[in-house]
Amino acid sequence: MPRKPRQLVDDGYYHLIARGNNRLFLFAVPGGFETFTTLLATAKAKYAWNLCHYCLMSNHLHLLGQVAQGVTLPKLMQFLLFEYSRWYRKTTGYSGHLWQGRYKSPLIDRESYLLECGRYIERNPLRAGLVERTEDYPWSSYRHYALGEPNPLVDEDPYYATLGPDAPTRQQRYQDFVRLEGPYDRLVDDALVEAHF
Repeated sequence: MPRKPRQLVDDGYYHLIARGNNRLFLFAVPGGFETFTTLLATAKAKYAWNLCHYCLMSNHLHLLGQVAQGVTLPKLMQFLLFEYSRWYRKTTGYSGHLWQGRYKSPLIDRESYLLECGRYIERNPLRAGLVERTEDYPWSSYRHYALGEPNPLVDEDPYYATLGPDAPTRQQRYQDFVRLEGPYDRLVDDALVEAHF
């Protein structure tokens, strides 16, 4: 059965998901998280895209980004996944496929879903039982929005500004927002199960 072509649109927002082959712990090696965040910074300089939300888990990743030109999305993801694979193999001596199949790239076709998708992404460590509080996980964009920590990787979600007139209000409302499970969570979970991801 042929693969469906990716939906590539200019200025589109995408929820990008990639998982380690056989649930391999991709980032849970010394320097793994740091190396991938460095690659994200390099990719931001190399390609015209904005990274609104992200979370790097031990065996998979979530990115919510906007690409200026849809045709650059495959190049962007190829760069990130290939360069990390090369570093991982060199560092660990691993051979074989590092990533499980193709990365997923559902288009966020309604901008009102951006904060919902961001909440889903940043709640991953909480849902996985890695932390008791979302702010305790260092490899996501949550602390930028909820605590006001500067993060050069993050291009602010355009809907974040609607949460309040000033930074303390927005931060508190974002904390309250992420504390609750959202309807997007189950939609994404169901979609990933259907995709055998």
